[in-house]
Amino acid sequence: ISQRLKMNRNSVAKDLEILEMSGCIEMRQMGAAKVFYLSQRIPLAAILGFTKEGIIVINEEERIVQVNERFCQMFDLNQSEILSASIVSLPANLNKILNSPRLLDDPDDKSDHTRVLRMDQYDWSQYYKIRILNTIFDTGDKGKTVIIEDITLEKEMEERLRINEARYRGIVEDQIEMICRCNPEGQITFANDAFRKNLAIKGDVIGRSFQKYIPEESFTQIRIGMKTSTQDNPVWDLEIEIILPSGEHRWQHWIFRGIFEDTGTPVEFQGVGRDITDRKRAEIELLIKSCAIESSIMPIGLSTLEGIITYVNPSFLTMWGYSHMTDVIGLPIEHFAHGDVDALKNIFLIRQKVSRDSGFSGEISAVRRDGNRFNLLICVSVVRDTVGTPLCLIIYLNDVTNQVRMTREVQMKETAISNSFEGVAIICPDGRIRYTNPSFSRIFHKLPEKNMQGRQIGEVYSSYPQLAWRIQEITEALGQTGTWTSVISDITDNGRTSIIQVHLSQSKDGEGNQLCTIFSALDITEQRMIEESLTMMYNHLEEAIEHVGDPSFILDNQRHVVAWNNAMTALTGFNREEVIGTSLYRRACTLFEPAIPLLADLIDLPVRDLIREYPQVSRFGPGLFSESFVPTLHGGKGALIWAKASPILNASGQTIGVIQTMKDMTNWKRIAERGFISEQTV
Repeated sequence: ISQRLKMNRNSVAKDLEILEMSGCIEMRQMGAAKVFYLSQRIPLAAILGFTKEGIIVINEEERIVQVNERFCQMFDLNQSEILSASIVSLPANLNKILNSPRLLDDPDDKSDHTRVLRMDQYDWSQYYKIRILNTIFDTGDKGKTVIIEDITLEKEMEERLRINEARYRGIVEDQIEMICRCNPEGQITFANDAFRKNLAIKGDVIGRSFQKYIPEESFTQIRIGMKTSTQDNPVWDLEIEIILPSGEHRWQHWIFRGIFEDTGTPVEFQGVGRDITDRKRAEIELLIKSCAIESSIMPIGLSTLEGIITYVNPSFLTMWGYSHMTDVIGLPIEHFAHGDVDALKNIFLIRQKVSRDSGFSGEISAVRRDGNRFNLLICVSVVRDTVGTPLCLIIYLNDVTNQVRMTREVQMKETAISNSFEGVAIICPDGRIRYTNPSFSRIFHKLPEKNMQGRQIGEVYSSYPQLAWRIQEITEALGQTGTWTSVISDITDNGRTSIIQVHLSQSKDGEGNQLCTIFSALDITEQRMIEESLTMMYNHLEEAIEHVGDPSFILDNQRHVVAWNNAMTALTGFNREEVIGTSLYRRACTLFEPAIPLLADLIDLPVRDLIREYPQVSRFGPGLFSESFVPTLHGGKGALIWAKASPILNASGQTIGVIQTMKDMTNWKRIAERGFISEQTV
């Protein structure tokens, strides 16, 4: 500059300093050099009326030189009154800032100073941003230019933002849901305490990958959601299973939202998750219970409190005779009476008891869809929530028709056994007596107690010597064949001899396991006496027919041969030893053509049937008579056989056997035919 002006350097430096102080030029220090520029100046008076800020210019004497209208509006001042007035007339808060020693006592301070002023008026507060600039007037005098901006709205917005941010942070930090944000690469940029707590994370997670805390397959699903989400469809959700450091499995449900720029580029992804382990376990338990109810063999149904069916399992449908659930859903419970009056009455009674007692359990008679009756065990309960509010009715059913029938049969059998003349005892595998009927105590009258239930069977054996010394035999027989039978005798209290037939048999289940042993005993004393009497009588009859020249035999009531004389042996060729105790008499008599009449088998035939089926047989009193020619007898010459059968009666008039006698009438017939016997004799 000195060379260009051809002036002394010191003079140029002083002139530049004067120009700088007057505001004509500006200087900037660049290292050791000073660079001067022409000032771009606009007269202050030209901008005072166009700015929205309030402006006031103060000289060194702290008097107001210039002020714009906006300033006066801010502080409710009159422009003409405050011009050339001292700043003392300004509001106290503003005056305090303008009188700050740091601002006005250092005129060489070239820096700007900014303050925020709060002014309280009535019930509200105003905020002003005050900027104080050092000013040099055209005369070279120094002063201050104060620029005031009303920032009340900005402050209010900042305060609201601060409050909202505090609220937001409080909500985020206090949330039981997990909240986190991550960038498109999966690095966490924010996570609340619930996130760290639920994932058992210690320390800070900012900057770490989300993949570190969840399984690989779950993170893959998140990455797929990040890639497929758009501005139009920014939200997706998923359920993941995680494994905590302790090894515990937990389930979480996450909802992710993508945050995008205007260009559609994803900036960040925010996820909100919550622990659903309890719900998941409840769902699994509910599924198990639902499958259990669905597959249960017990019919189960649900209805509203008003009795409208809402659910039934397949067993319910099968029991009533329906095919599909839609056949019964929505129907009232009364529908299952199927038009039967008695069944309908039972349903009404059940509903009354459920309303009164909150439940019912009992057995009723019901009617199926096809009209068949069956016995039904029904249990109805009210389902309530955790606070006891009734929700619905649950109905358990059980077809007990077979059980009722079996119970009745068991009762009949128990009645029959208890009233049986035969003594019966049921013995457990450990030897304890489970049951005895009255006849057992009557037959084994020597037992120490009448009621032997719970006692050992050995006490019965020890009371009768004929059983006591055969215990080993009994045990071996039961183990080998499962049965043992014998006859024992005993002397009664009145000195009479009693004969007891004893039979033991083991009862086993389908797998061969022993259930019990049946001990049966029968007093056969009278039977033995009758048998002995019959034997004696049969012996007498046998001796009698032995002296009879005609073929004869005797049968008992079971149609067994008890007597067979020599004449029958000569006639049939069957020896007495072959037929005694058997029914071979039929075979012996049917070897001939035609057969010898067997009237003994027709003795009990009614007269009408006898006449219709056997006209050749005649009845004389209680006996039968028949005549038959047998051509094969006497070496083919034939013989005329007369047969007669008569019942054998005891002293009481009861039939105890049959005797049949046959007589060869061939010679007699020939004599009659030749006339040697008179007609009167014939």
